[in-house]
Amino acid sequence: MPSRLLALALALTGCPSPGPGEPCEVAGDGFTRRDPCESTCVEWEVTCPDASKVTPGVCTDGGCSTNADCAEGWFCASINATDSECLPASVCTDGG
Repeated sequence: MPSRLLALALALTGCPSPGPGEPCEVAGDGFTRRDPCESTCVEWEVTCPDASKVTPGVCTDGGCSTNADCAEGWFCASINATDSECLPASVCTDGG
């Protein structure tokens, strides 16, 4: 939820947050992490559908349970032990 509050704060100040699939960078770590994305900025290694590993560095397009929950050209990636989010397939084909 903190990323949504940051997105709201940026919207109110006129600074747009990066959209889904756009490059992103976070500031801080743990409780001080500031994520510029509306959903999540994934700056850590994830597994692609072909089992290769990449570090996307892009904003996700929200939560998912399966690839069917994601738009065409996106896939459902496990981003941590409990959550999965939609990432663009191009992060795997472009090497992240």
